[in-house]
Amino acid sequence: MNIYQKIINSRFFWFLQGLPDFHRAYALFAIRRHTMTSARRSRMLWKLCKQVLKNHIPGDFVECGVWRGGSAGLMGLALRRFDQNHMRKLHLFDSFEGLPQPGIADGVLAFEYSGGANSGLLASIHQCVADLDDVQSFIFNELKLSKNLVAFYKGWFQDTVPKVGKEVENISLLRLDGDWYESTKICLEGFYDRIPRGGVILLDDYFCWEGCKKATDNFRGKHRILSEIIQIDRDSAYWVKH
Repeated sequence: MNIYQKIINSRFFWFLQGLPDFHRAYALFAIRRHTMTSARRSRMLWKLCKQVLKNHIPGDFVECGVWRGGSAGLMGLALRRFDQNHMRKLHLFDSFEGLPQPGIADGVLAFEYSGGANSGLLASIHQCVADLDDVQSFIFNELKLSKNLVAFYKGWFQDTVPKVGKEVENISLLRLDGDWYESTKICLEGFYDRIPRGGVILLDDYFCWEGCKKATDNFRGKHRILSEIIQIDRDSAYWVKH
């Protein structure tokens, strides 16, 4: 890593990227070491969290694919800042074992990234591994978010998402970071109908992983979703439900 890369990846650079909003700057500084996303992506996440809360879009925040908790932490800090009634929760879904094996639909790059696996088995390829205890320590001890605010769902999406009931009745912001086709598909199928008009669907890997884009495009086509997909940076995108 050269000097330029070290600077733009530093917590202090991220703090500057959050200005002039001090609360946003603090959030970016606090999460930097716990995320693989870009500062631009994190700024947009903060903006979208603020947007749905200021517009009074009903529902909780949901993230599928937590890793070390950076984006989750930012969403929690946004809730603490802008949710005046303190009634909403943050629901976090992850295996905390790393990514599962990709499938055929995920393409060649996923096959190479997984070390030659493409059977779609729910078995870790030992990429994007994070320990649940470490993530909870970051969320609750470092960021000081309330345990009443955050709920964790440990396990593969295929096992956890279909079992979710009224504890996640409405969703105002859904952030998907599961990378693969099946992971994206199961989350869209399980949660999209719980998102009201004006709610946001954010896809961390829409322009990064073939399977994520394919699952999203197939789902949108099947349900005749015409809302514009807006690109955030090289990898990510979002749309607002109409």
